[in-house]
Amino acid sequence: MKFLKIIIIIIFCTSNYNYAQEYHTDKKLNSKETIKKELQFPTNNPDNILVVDNVYGSINVEGYNGSKVVVEVVKRVYADTKEELEKGKREIGVKTAQKESALYVYLDSPYSHFDDETGMFEHREFNFHSRRSYKHRKKRMYKYRLDFKIKIPKNTSIDVKAVNKGEVVVENVHGKLLIAHNINGPIDLKNVSGKTDVNALNKDINITYAENPTEESWYRSLNGDINIKFKDGLDAVISYKTMNGRFYTNFPLEQTTPKIVKLSKKKKRGVKYKIDSSKHFKIGSGDVHLHFDQLNGDAIVKR
Repeated sequence: MKFLKIIIIIIFCTSNYNYAQEYHTDKKLNSKETIKKELQFPTNNPDNILVVDNVYGSINVEGYNGSKVVVEVVKRVYADTKEELEKGKREIGVKTAQKESALYVYLDSPYSHFDDETGMFEHREFNFHSRRSYKHRKKRMYKYRLDFKIKIPKNTSIDVKAVNKGEVVVENVHGKLLIAHNINGPIDLKNVSGKTDVNALNKDINITYAENPTEESWYRSLNGDINIKFKDGLDAVISYKTMNGRFYTNFPLEQTTPKIVKLSKKKKRGVKYKIDSSKHFKIGSGDVHLHFDQLNGDAIVKR
């Protein structure tokens, strides 16, 4: 297979996460527990969405023909002393919530907060925004990880986020929306379809579509490669930003003009415009806009 190679030099952007990365350490004591839960959406609604938030560990989601959401989480705790091990076993857990068409599954810990009204999840080991807390903060003396395996009705949308020491894997899911973010691990979406928003800050993204996206989608990675296999007949406009990466494809491309946005109107100097810094390419009729943002990795788009 011969790929068309395009080299572009532009700027890439940022991440909204600010988690302290945990280091690897061999501990004398450890425990393992399997947590199981069964959930169900109130109705069979096309807007149903599963939201998963994890900090240390993996998330694996599989679509199937059933109606229940089946959750299995392996919890591991590591410590130097029995006292700290028992403390970790008490403090670390998994909670769930439901609001309208959304089901939430998330890490429960003294360092986490889930807002029942908004569905927002936050995790902070210490309150770095308050100087008063500096002298009183206490270091966590145990390590832990949670590995999620979840089965969902295959037409459910997903919003899954992981941070450290784990991968995000999604298989056979065909919801309206696919959101998958992972800070220090890879993202692998297999046989999926839907509007897509993926962000793997430091690792690779691999996606195989069962059906091509029909709505605007985003693919972002700071230091990893993005590998996507679309179906034949892709009709898309591709915007590509990178600093040191390259773009490869075996689809026939047509280069288009950059997007121009009107910012303001001044009486003396006229109208002020902003020209989009990314390169734009059209595949087929260009019906859907696909955004690629990278810094150091390559993008490979193939059929």
